[in-house]
Amino acid sequence: MGILGKYYNRIEEHFIKNASDDQLRLEGVNRNTNRGSVNLPSGKVSRNSMLFTPKTIKDWVNAVALATDGENPSLFLLSELYDHLLLDAHTVSVIESRVMRVLRSKFALIDNKGDQNTELKKLFTRPWFEKFVSECVWSKFTGIKVLETYETDENGELISTLSIPMAHIHPIHQEILKEPGDEKGESYCKGAAALYYTQIGDGKEIGILSQIATLILAKKQAMGAWLDYIEKFGIPPRIVTTDNKDNRRVKELLNMLTAMINNHVAVIQGNEKFEIGKMPESDAFKVFKEMLSFLNSEISKRILGQDGTTDNKDASGTYGSLKVLQEVADDRHESDKLFIKYIINKTLIPKLTKISSFYTSLNGYEFDWDETDEM
Repeated sequence: MGILGKYYNRIEEHFIKNASDDQLRLEGVNRNTNRGSVNLPSGKVSRNSMLFTPKTIKDWVNAVALATDGENPSLFLLSELYDHLLLDAHTVSVIESRVMRVLRSKFALIDNKGDQNTELKKLFTRPWFEKFVSECVWSKFTGIKVLETYETDENGELISTLSIPMAHIHPIHQEILKEPGDEKGESYCKGAAALYYTQIGDGKEIGILSQIATLILAKKQAMGAWLDYIEKFGIPPRIVTTDNKDNRRVKELLNMLTAMINNHVAVIQGNEKFEIGKMPESDAFKVFKEMLSFLNSEISKRILGQDGTTDNKDASGTYGSLKVLQEVADDRHESDKLFIKYIINKTLIPKLTKISSFYTSLNGYEFDWDETDEM
C-alpha cells in the first residue's frame, strides 16, 4: 500500500471514530447506491418477469397445499395464483375500499397525559408511511408480508417502504430467498437486519384471497364462456344454398361469407340462394349477467360482510336496511384500525427510534386514531 493509500485510511479511521451512528449509516448508503451491494437480504433477491397464465381449481388446490406444508412450505405457487386473482377489478375494488378507509382515517400522536403533538404527526404524513399501512391491511387478504424500512435521506428521515415479493419469503424460517422455491435464504429477523424488517401477519396464514379464490376463478370462466358465446352467436349465421358442385366456386362462396362479417355484401349467381340464420332464442345475456352479479355479491360479502354498499343498483331495501349493512362494514373498519394501531405502537415506533435519531422525538408517544368529529 502506498503513502497516499495509508493517508486515506487514516482519514477513514478518524471519521469512523468520531462519527455518529446516523453518519455511519448515511455513509454506507452513499457508498452503496446500487441496492444489490447493500448487505441486506433484499439486495440479493432476483427480479424476474411477471408471466400470467390461466389458473384452474387444481392450481388453487396445489398452491394452498404447498403454502401450508408443515415441514417446508413455499409461497411461490400461491404468489402466482394471487397475481392472477388480483386482475379481477371487483375484487381489488372492494379490498381497496377497506384499505383506503384506514389510510384516510385521522390519527394523532399522544403522550402519557393524553395530549396530542401535532408536530410529530408530520413525521407520518409521508408516502413511506402510507405504503407501510397499506401493506399491513393487504396482509389480511394475501397473508404474510415482510416490509423493509431502510432507505433514508441526508437528514435520516425514511424515504420509502419496500415490500418483499411474496414468492421470496420463507414463512417458517423467516428468511428472504434469492430465488422463489429455494429451501434456504437469509434471515430477516436476526442480527443487524432485524432492525430494518417488519413481519406482518402469522407465517401460517395465507389470507382471505385463498378463501374466495374459487369464486374469482368461476367468474373468470363465466366471462370466458360469455366471450365464446359472443364469438359464436354474436353475429347471425350466414348460409348460401347452391347447386354448383365446383370446388373453386364453393371456396369463393365460403370466402364471401367470411368477408361479410365486415363488408355485409355478397355477389351470388344462378340458383344460389343467400339466407340469414336464426339466433338462439334464450336470453344468454341474463344468464351470464346473473352469474357474474352473484359471484361479485359473494366476493363483497366475504370482504365487506355485505354487498349493499358495493352494487347499489342491484341492492334492494330501505335506507335503514342499507344503513345496517354499512354498519357491518364499519365493524371491519374498526378491526383494521386496531390491527394497524397495535403494529405501529409495538413494532414500528420502537424500530424508528433505533433506525435514526431523526425519530428520537417519538419516545414517550403512542399512535392512536383520532375519533373526534369536525362540525
